[in-house]
Amino acid sequence: MKLSFILPALFLVFPLTTYAQETTSQPQIQTTANPPICLIEGTPSAEHYKSIKRIKAAKGTYGGFEEVKPKLANVARKYGADVVINYHQSQRFGFWPWRIVRPVLTGTAVKWNTPFNCAALGGKEIR
Repeated sequence: MKLSFILPALFLVFPLTTYAQETTSQPQIQTTANPPICLIEGTPSAEHYKSIKRIKAAKGTYGGFEEVKPKLANVARKYGADVVINYHQSQRFGFWPWRIVRPVLTGTAVKWNTPFNCAALGGKEIR
C-alpha cells in the first residue's frame, strides 16, 4: 500500500526538482531589447499601416488587465508588429466554474509604415 503511494509521488516530484536545478544554474541574460507596443482603441487611416493579424491575449483566471498587457505586447512582437489597433479589453466568462470571469485583450497587430509618436496618435505604450 505504501509503495503504491510513494512511487507515483517520486515520479511527480523528480522532474520538478530536475527542472529547478537546470534553470537556476544558468544566468538569464536578455539579449534583445523589447521595443514598446502602441495600443490604439480606434482605427486610424489605412494608408499609414499594413495589417498583419488579429491577436488576443488572456489570463486563465480572474484578475486585472495590467497583468495581461505584457502578454499582448509579446504576441504583437512575435508577428513583427509595432502597433495594435482596434484595441479592446473585456472580462469574459471562462469554461470552468472557478474561472468565472477573466481579462481578455484583443486587437489587430499592424506594422506602421512611417515613424510615429504613440501619444500623438492617441495611443498608450506598453512593454
